[in-house]
Amino acid sequence: MKINLTGKTALVTGGAGGIGRAISRTLAAAGAKVVIVCRDAAKAEETIGLIEADGGKAVYRTLDLADEKSREEGLDEIIASEGGISLLINNAGISGFMGPVSGTPLDELRSVLEVNLTAPFHLAAKVLPAMQSAGYGRIINISSVAPRVNPPFSVTYNMSKAGLNSLTSSLSREVAADGVTVNAVAPGLVLTDRIKNKRLPGLAAEKGLSEEQLLEGMKSKSDTRELTSEEELAQTVLFLCSEWARNISGEIIEVSGGYQG
Repeated sequence: MKINLTGKTALVTGGAGGIGRAISRTLAAAGAKVVIVCRDAAKAEETIGLIEADGGKAVYRTLDLADEKSREEGLDEIIASEGGISLLINNAGISGFMGPVSGTPLDELRSVLEVNLTAPFHLAAKVLPAMQSAGYGRIINISSVAPRVNPPFSVTYNMSKAGLNSLTSSLSREVAADGVTVNAVAPGLVLTDRIKNKRLPGLAAEKGLSEEQLLEGMKSKSDTRELTSEEELAQTVLFLCSEWARNISGEIIEVSGGYQG
């Protein structure tokens, strides 16, 4: 099954690193022109270099997802310069404050909800009219297993992703008849470069364990005893962007190996 996205323009928030980079490269390899939205210009240029080396097309646009004015003006500029967005991947997110509810500053709650929930809502609202007019569009939100597992001391993050799931389901019912599908991909533990290069070495030093021991402990939290790769998530997004997924909408698709936390 070969998926061809030639002629499609994809906007990927947080598209320069980690899961976002894998998604950007995968969509570009399938023929889409990718608009990478992030605040790290150096990382964006590095990702664009990788995409172009593979024969793909990508551009970088700076946008502060935490700021309404930046989103509004930035999206207007992107839509005007690119002639519309047919694939919106709301990938960017922040973990925010980790701690008890009683000690959570309200500003922390607001910042997490702004980036993880309000921004995807706002971006979807901006790109939807053109998608509906064209009779085609794909909105894919990168969620999490957190609303199902509900890990303690992560209430702000859990709330934001639960809201993102609700946005996915509700918006799908509103626009599916217009040829626009809305889905969410929910990973569990993902073996990112950040985990491999920072989290594992740091935890190993803190706990006096080897990185291999820690990695096996992380794997044991999933039924498959494996961590999800960035590429697996990217390929799931690619499938949801394709015509093969035209009748899949409003779904929260876990790619977690049965993660139980």
